[in-house]
Amino acid sequence: MQEFIVEQTNKIFSKCIKNFSKADKVEQNEVSILMHLQGEEREVGFKICHHHQPVKEVTIMNVLGVRIDIKGFSLFVPPQIKKIIEGFESEVGSKKIELCVYLNREEEDEVRYFLYNDGAYLKEVFLKDVLKLE
Repeated sequence: MQEFIVEQTNKIFSKCIKNFSKADKVEQNEVSILMHLQGEEREVGFKICHHHQPVKEVTIMNVLGVRIDIKGFSLFVPPQIKKIIEGFESEVGSKKIELCVYLNREEEDEVRYFLYNDGAYLKEVFLKDVLKLE
């Protein structure tokens, strides 16, 4: 089950980056998705970045590239991302943790995840290592 979730999550982010690259007329390797917790409810926020700079906030539906989420990913993915970010917040001792997703430069359909604290790079993370399923 975990392999399936990692595979589907990677596909979602890869497709999102490619879609925003095409729509925004920016090279794919210059587009990324920045995820963070925001507001009093600490809900997952998504930002599309060009050249490592946020250019627009988007919703989970924009990330999924759908108007109607028949598969239910919009209900499952954000809570898992929230748990991952909260885990890193505890580990680092900061509430300014961001998780950024980039296309892998060697394998176009693969993505890589990087952890930041208040904009400063911390490390690369692997979804299969941090995914905590209930």
